[in-house]
Order: sequence, then C-alpha cells, then structure tokens
Amino acid sequence: MFQFIKQRLASFQWALKGMKDLFTNHPNAQVHLGASLVVIPLALFLQISTIEWCIIILCITLVMAMEALNSALEYLADKICPEQDELIGKAKDIAATAVLLTAIGAALIGSLIFLPKIYALFLA
Repeated sequence: MFQFIKQRLASFQWALKGMKDLFTNHPNAQVHLGASLVVIPLALFLQISTIEWCIIILCITLVMAMEALNSALEYLADKICPEQDELIGKAKDIAATAVLLTAIGAALIGSLIFLPKIYALFLA
C-alpha cells in the first residue's frame, strides 16, 4: 500500500514538472493562461451562475489540456524526426488545429456567457 501511495505522489510530481514546462516554455500556453487570468476575475465580478462557472472551468481545462497534448506531440515528433518531414509536419499542424478549434469554442462560449452580462451592466 505504501508503494502505491509513493507511486501516486511521484506521478503528481511528474505532472507538475510538465505543467511548469508547459507554462514556462510554450508561448501559446502562456497566452491561454493569461486569458484565464482575465476570465476568472471577470466571472467573479459579473457573479456568473454555478452552471456558468462549470462551463467556464470546463472550457479553460479543455484549452489547457489540448495545448499540453499539442506540446507533448511536438516534443515527441521533434525527438523522432528532428529534420523536416511532411507527415510529421501535418500531424503537428492538425494538433495545433485541435487547440485552435478548442480555443475558438471557448471564446464563443465565453462570449455567450459574458457579453449579455456586460451589456446589461452598461444599460443599468
């Protein structure tokens, strides 16, 4: 049992190491983190509902997770084939597209949640 707990703690350490790398070495992840640091105080200020919080948290988590997967794929691809390769380039492009699509979806959802509240704030 002790070994199991020790292994779980080690896996958290590896995940935190990966998170540090993601937000230290990947500019797009830093942009997404910055956007989150704007969205969260805005949500607090606008007093969004519990369900809206759940949706915002899910959007933030999905975008960050997609960015992490994209970065992991890039590391693996660069290790396997450091020189230019058409198929690896396509794989990296499609992984980046997954991040972009998720970010666009999150922005649209954020707009649906925040814009009516901001609009009402200025009309009140």
